[in-house]
Amino acid sequence: MKKSKTILLIISLAVNLLLVQIFKIKITFQQVLIIQIFLFSLSFLADIIQLKFSKNKNITPAHFLMINFLRILLCVVFLLPTILKYSKSDNIYIYNFFIIYFIYLFHDIIFKRKNLNKINM
Repeated sequence: MKKSKTILLIISLAVNLLLVQIFKIKITFQQVLIIQIFLFSLSFLADIIQLKFSKNKNITPAHFLMINFLRILLCVVFLLPTILKYSKSDNIYIYNFFIIYFIYLFHDIIFKRKNLNKINM
């Protein structure tokens, strides 16, 4: 799982930087890197928490909902400075953040589904 996330980080960082250069999007390398590292860390932390919860015998769907709610809350806190000092140029930064965030979510869904299929066979 760690290897898969690291590969995703490298690929999404490279593609993100490439698209910023091609379309001349007004986001700096540092901003892209901070977004990528934050989302990678958040995804990695969520996996660790889910793994600890899955070892518990009394696990309920509420545990996983709590983890996802925590992820959303941390994303809002991360974007809060940008939202509070909002200007029209910040739209691109926020869009970029959510596009990368959804890529990480789709990766988690696909990866976990593959693991469930292996377990069920």
